[in-house]
Amino acid sequence: MEVNKEAGYLNAGDAQYTASLGDNETSAIWAKYLDAHNNRDMETIMSMESDSIKIWTPDGRFIEGKEAHSAVLTDWFAAASPKWEEYFSLPAKVNWENQPGQWVLSGSVVTETIEGEEVQQNHLIDAYIEDGLIQSFWVYSRVLVPAK
Repeated sequence: MEVNKEAGYLNAGDAQYTASLGDNETSAIWAKYLDAHNNRDMETIMSMESDSIKIWTPDGRFIEGKEAHSAVLTDWFAAASPKWEEYFSLPAKVNWENQPGQWVLSGSVVTETIEGEEVQQNHLIDAYIEDGLIQSFWVYSRVLVPAK
């Protein structure tokens, strides 16, 4: 697969770096990560994360490290039983020596069960993956309102 076709840019400080289409293997890593979440497979989830993972949630929280993430997930799984249904994934490579890994832009419908009622959200993820491990990701969310 060609990964050198320019497809955007990243502004970092005073510099701008081009971005290229990434490798689909990066998208496959993210899909496997979501599957592990759906299966509540904490061992696989933790094995796919760097020890110093950094996560920015849509409610403004910052989670740092596997231990902290494991605790948050354990509570969330028990409280809301979230399920992910990914509907798109786009791998990208920023052409900058300080970012040897690749990014995944991913969209999923996340269904939670809260007090017996299903609530769906649309999640957009920016995830950075390096050396096969998820290093960081940002979650952007919008509640889906049922059609009338």
